[in-house]
Amino acid sequence: MSKGRINIRSLHIYAPRLSSQPPYARPGPPPLPKEDQREFEELVRNAQAPAASARVKEGEELHPDARQPIAPGFIGDVNPKTGEQGGPKQEPVPEGRNDWSYRGRVSDF
Repeated sequence: MSKGRINIRSLHIYAPRLSSQPPYARPGPPPLPKEDQREFEELVRNAQAPAASARVKEGEELHPDARQPIAPGFIGDVNPKTGEQGGPKQEPVPEGRNDWSYRGRVSDF
């Protein structure tokens, strides 16, 4: 920096516009009558409901190549064989096998 030279930065001032309306008061669609609004909200709720249901409606069958769902090994929250509460409904290892191996490393269950 050379002597005698002064670096002056410009001064910026932010002044928001003052308005009589809050910033969130924007134009929107006209309100519906109460009955139509209730029907609209019910349709939205039904559309957002989970699509997974046990019942298959007519015409919505699974593709023939789709895997069939696996039946749970027991009913309820407690496994009758192990006494485990909140565990998996099927055993992770099929019957007759006592371990899993991957690249020579074995995990016993």
